[in-house]
Amino acid sequence: MASDELAVKLQRRLDIKDEQPGSEPDSGCEQGAEEKPVTAAADNELSAKLLRRGELNEGSSEPQQPSLRVFNPHTEFKEFSRKQIRDMEGMFRRYDAGKDGFIDLMELKLMMEKLEAPQTHLGLKNMIKEVDEDFDGKLSFRELMAISDANRFEQEIKEEQEEKKKQAEQKKQKQAAFRELQSAFK
Repeated sequence: MASDELAVKLQRRLDIKDEQPGSEPDSGCEQGAEEKPVTAAADNELSAKLLRRGELNEGSSEPQQPSLRVFNPHTEFKEFSRKQIRDMEGMFRRYDAGKDGFIDLMELKLMMEKLEAPQTHLGLKNMIKEVDEDFDGKLSFRELMAISDANRFEQEIKEEQEEKKKQAEQKKQKQAAFRELQSAFK
């Protein structure tokens, strides 16, 4: 019985492959009627892909750009640890009140107030404008990471400047102490 079913399926496949309009499967003509449109759709899809590949090889068609919706924060923002990224994702979800995957102006205002760093309305708009890549007036998680990245670099620059000021002050104190010692020996 199983060998009969296999033989029928094999015969249908051979008939479809040969595309002989006169040949019909031995049994189950209803199944054969369902089988042809399915394979016809698959044939159309495969022929469209083959045609596209041929156009690309000839150079008559431009390659399609991959979707920019795929975003891996771990590869794009290597300066953040996995824990920091996970914490930022949690914070993003917490303050995304609309659950639309974006933080709008009012949600950003609430977030900044909760983080005890309130900003003016214009300051928030400038923050959004600074990193808004798709110009929708909202922040995606990627754009929020870019803000954090920029703030991190600003903080590092400020720390370096403070360190330079401290070193200059220490140098002045050492010079003053040296002058005092020098005047004591004269």
